[in-house]
Amino acid sequence: MNYRIKKSLLILFIVFFSCNKSSNFFIGKWQIFNVVENNESIDLVDNWIDLKSNGTFMSYDGSLEKKEIGKWTYLIEEKKIAINGDVDSQWTLSIKSDTLFFHSTTDNLYLIAKKLE
Repeated sequence: MNYRIKKSLLILFIVFFSCNKSSNFFIGKWQIFNVVENNESIDLVDNWIDLKSNGTFMSYDGSLEKKEIGKWTYLIEEKKIAINGDVDSQWTLSIKSDTLFFHSTTDNLYLIAKKLE
């Protein structure tokens, strides 16, 4: 195999695995510590969501003492996650440092979360 082909394959390999990693940045358990609705901020105490790599999730709402399970789908081009559980919803995801932001696609609402170790 000549040098040019080897170099091209190496670049494709690196790009493929870099993109693959970046599309899974939200996998894991996240403590949702703040919700902002219509510019009003509400601190949350015991709320979390665990987004599993197999496309399922479990979440917990501490104020309601309620667990929810369901499925999620990530739309890579739109950077949106569709949550299908007790209530279906769709969120645009963004991350800054170690903070994940869930922006509702239907309401003036977003959630702020930190990854749990």
